[in-house]
Amino acid sequence: MHSFTYPAYRVTSQNIAIFAVSKPRTIWINNAHIMHYQDKKQLLDDLNIRKEEAFSFVFHRYYSRLCLFASQFIDKSGEAEDIVDEAFMKIWRGQRSFESIDHFKSSLYQTTRHIGLNKRTSDLRRIVRADHYVSSQEQTQQSQLQQIVYAEAMGELYHAIQSLPPKAQQIIRATYLEGKSNEEVATAMQISIQTVKNQKLRALSLLRARLSRDTFNLLILGAFIAKNFQ
Repeated sequence: MHSFTYPAYRVTSQNIAIFAVSKPRTIWINNAHIMHYQDKKQLLDDLNIRKEEAFSFVFHRYYSRLCLFASQFIDKSGEAEDIVDEAFMKIWRGQRSFESIDHFKSSLYQTTRHIGLNKRTSDLRRIVRADHYVSSQEQTQQSQLQQIVYAEAMGELYHAIQSLPPKAQQIIRATYLEGKSNEEVATAMQISIQTVKNQKLRALSLLRARLSRDTFNLLILGAFIAKNFQ
């Protein structure tokens, strides 16, 4: 397995928080009845016929990581969600057929990137010189793969955390994503410090087994940043 670094898009407590707070805002997605697809072929078939339940499923599955990916193109909070909403709407209204789920995901990222770059183009033309803009465009293109890998890793991380028992989830989020101490967590949850330590060790053992090495290291790095740079 290759090791990845993320110099173009650094882990910070701010962009980690995107995964915790990003909520789907597109009203045409059916939030009340989200199907859980086990068969990738069925999901692909339903996506290709623009079945609402299929789009609802992928929308909720990939929304947060796409918001994180889109946030590189803008400076104002909230605009990343607008970019992702527009990307899903564009694919929903389009006639393109997809050969695989990976093909669909690739199209999501490409569409999000295209919309984000258009937004960035509009903003940069108002505030910077043309040569600075070209340089920024080239830097964005060179780092695109790393940014996609980072967003996917964060998606994998949060999916794994959500599979933990509720108490373990709460402890991992508090200590590794929010930077809280064992003592603070114990007080907030009204349990002993030793219980916090035991639950954390158990949760880390489960996460280590479920995550790739790079994603697990991302969790540890996020904890260090949350504790030291808030």
